Amino acid sequence: MNSSAFLAILLIVRIQATLVDLSHTLDETARNWPVPGFKRFNNSILVVYDQDGAFYVSKDIEMTEHLGTHMDAPHHFGKTSWDLASIPIEDFVVPIVKINVKKKCAENRDYALTVQDLQDWEEKYGKVPDNAVVLMETGWSEKYYDTEAYYGSGRDQKAEDFDLDAWTAEIHFPGFSAELAAKFLADYNIAGVGLDTPSLDTGSNSLFPVHFALEANNKYGLENLCCLDKVPESGATMMAIPPK
Repeated sequence: MNSSAFLAILLIVRIQATLVDLSHTLDETARNWPVPGFKRFNNSILVVYDQDGAFYVSKDIEMTEHLGTHMDAPHHFGKTSWDLASIPIEDFVVPIVKINVKKKCAENRDYALTVQDLQDWEEKYGKVPDNAVVLMETGWSEKYYDTEAYYGSGRDQKAEDFDLDAWTAEIHFPGFSAELAAKFLADYNIAGVGLDTPSLDTGSNSLFPVHFALEANNKYGLENLCCLDKVPESGATMMAIPPK
């Protein structure tokens, strides 16, 4: 896709479409995966000038990589897979397939999206479009500002005695199933997947099979999304263009 075509898409979307922001604001409350040494979001002022009607400010931003609403580049779990700068730009403007399983997740916080869920969607809307992003709506974004409700563990991730192994054993939230990830790779040509929880894999699965399967095959992952209830199950277009 050349720059002219990309600008044309932007213009069409701006004029004809309802725009929905699927990201949480980055601030000190932003959710993260607590790898050793991680840094919370910090936005500090380096220089500020405010005199005689003139204003200028410059800031320093510090944060860990997988913070808040973010994109897992395929290289995250694929040694030779694309980093953000290598992902083709056409993979950032793609059709949305949204599968709503909020009710199932409310009944089971370990719910994993299944092949049957995908097939049920296709019975209603037809074949998954080529180069689509498949979004799983769990309803978890409503819990985003409640640490224990969101992760399934209320442990303070910045505490000096934080136990990552104990935290990993306690967390529970929905995600994609390994079987569905394999199905995506075998029978579909998707750009990536996303959902409104902390991880593509269920919280109770510490082996990360979905991450390994998809990202090793150059499929990106979107985590900690929000406002999926405002997105139709079919017919929408996503624009997810991270800094490279």
